[in-house]
Amino acid sequence: MIWRTALANLAAVPVPGVATSYDLATLPDVLPAAHLPALVPAFPNGGGALEAGQGLSTLTYDGGAWRAALAVDHVLYWTPVAASGGLQAVLPCLVEAVDAYLAALCVDGTLGGALHEPLVVARVSAGVQEYGGVAYYGARFRHQWVITVGE
Repeated sequence: MIWRTALANLAAVPVPGVATSYDLATLPDVLPAAHLPALVPAFPNGGGALEAGQGLSTLTYDGGAWRAALAVDHVLYWTPVAASGGLQAVLPCLVEAVDAYLAALCVDGTLGGALHEPLVVARVSAGVQEYGGVAYYGARFRHQWVITVGE
C-alpha cells in the first residue's frame, strides 16, 4: 500500500490556485468546469519500450532491501482549449500555477513519509493535455518516486 498511500497524499497537497486535486479513487469520466483548474494523477503512457525511468522498475539490490522506482505523472488541467484565447493568453497564469505547484511539493517531498526518498520532478511539459476527450491547456509533471522494500 506504499504507492497507494503516496498517491493519496499527493492528492492532498494543497496548491494555491488549483480548485481540485483528484485521488485515483475519485477520478471522474469528464472534468466538470467548476473543478478547474484540476490536478489528476496518471501513469506515463507510451507505445513500445519504456524510456529510462518510466514505469515500475527495480533500481538496486545489494543483498539487503530492494529499492524500487515508480514514474508518476501529475497533470494540471487549466482551461479547455475551446474556451480560451489560445496558449499565449493562458501561459502567464499557467506558469504561475507551475511555480505554485513546485513550491507546494517542496514543503513535503516524501509525501507524508510514504516515499523513502524525496520525489524528483524530472520533467514539466506545458501545452495541450487531453482528458475525457476534451483538450485543455495545462502542464504535465513527471515525478520519479523511490521506495525501499524489505526494511
